[in-house]
Amino acid sequence: HASVRTLERLFRAETGLSLGAWRRRARVIHAMQMLADGATVTQAGVATGYATSSAFAQAFRREVGVTPGAFARRTGML
Repeated sequence: HASVRTLERLFRAETGLSLGAWRRRARVIHAMQMLADGATVTQAGVATGYATSSAFAQAFRREVGVTPGAFARRTGML
């Protein structure tokens, strides 16, 4: 019987992230694994729920610091 705000505050206290930031990071981590396993950038973006490749690339770069293509090249997949 806790409010949404209380749950959000507890989540941030436990993880150090807002729920939205945690979800974005989880999606990017999943995409990183897909890219390392040989998925294309488009496949990874679609599978992780991004509507466009550009939205996926922007979110990925914000979290990781490089584009998904650069990450895939560094892992030897592209």
